[in-house]
Amino acid sequence: MLNSVEILKMASAMARHAADRHQVISQNIANADTAGYKAKDLEPFAESYARMAARVTGAENGAPGGNAWRTELVDVPGVASPNGNTVSIEDQMMRSVEAQQQHEAATAIYRKTMNIMRMSLGRNV
Repeated sequence: MLNSVEILKMASAMARHAADRHQVISQNIANADTAGYKAKDLEPFAESYARMAARVTGAENGAPGGNAWRTELVDVPGVASPNGNTVSIEDQMMRSVEAQQQHEAATAIYRKTMNIMRMSLGRNV
């Protein structure tokens, strides 16, 4: 039953996107001194989720669904340093905070949904 609740699927996908984004950000920071390294990020969650939903819907209608949970990497625009590196530590820290907030929002959505489901069953929250 819980697997069929769309809001729980969305919260799970949002948390997964935030975790994946943290991984990409950590790779950017680790390569901050690598000559020629181009900073990357994940596409926004809304775009990724819309594409995932379209693939899943297409798969249910007989179309090939592919990997429904894949997110796309995008280049981060920025000024390159003299060695060609485009990683800005300050920008990466801001992106990290955004990803953390996104993950916290996903867990809050999940928690509140579970509380509503418990209350609807007559159980104490």
